[in-house]
Amino acid sequence: VFSWSFSTESRKTQLFDTESSADDGAEHENYGDKVDARDIPLLYLETKIQNAPVGSPQRQEAQKNLLEEINHRKQIDQNIVEILRLSLKQTDVVDLLTSTRTTGQPVVDDWDCYKTLVKSFKNQCGAKMEYDMKYAGALANICNMGVDVKQSVAAIEEACAH
Repeated sequence: VFSWSFSTESRKTQLFDTESSADDGAEHENYGDKVDARDIPLLYLETKIQNAPVGSPQRQEAQKNLLEEINHRKQIDQNIVEILRLSLKQTDVVDLLTSTRTTGQPVVDDWDCYKTLVKSFKNQCGAKMEYDMKYAGALANICNMGVDVKQSVAAIEEACAH
């Protein structure tokens, strides 16, 4: 699976270049046919930017939307780390972002806890179904560790308060 990243300065320069046009003869990257489904909105916006004339309202709107999406993703990334820290009262929580249970174990022990945390995460953090729910496993980890649901909901509310 292709890993999509917009964090490099060269990518930002390419996407927000106001001196050149998509029709300037420059070759654009070919991403093949494998893109993480969560990154399709980014690819769509990048394509809109590349295809729109420099300085056009369409290009400016696509650039604005891309920046908003990237900023939203950064905020969600920060929020989930803070949710884990507050819920578990630990500082070293990065491993819990992606850790999974061993084969044969259920994904979640307490489904009521999990559903409550997912609902709270969506409501409090503005989580969407695309990118943001990649952290559903981290919420499952909180429930599997036996953390009090009310404590975790409070952590979500605190972490996502803007």
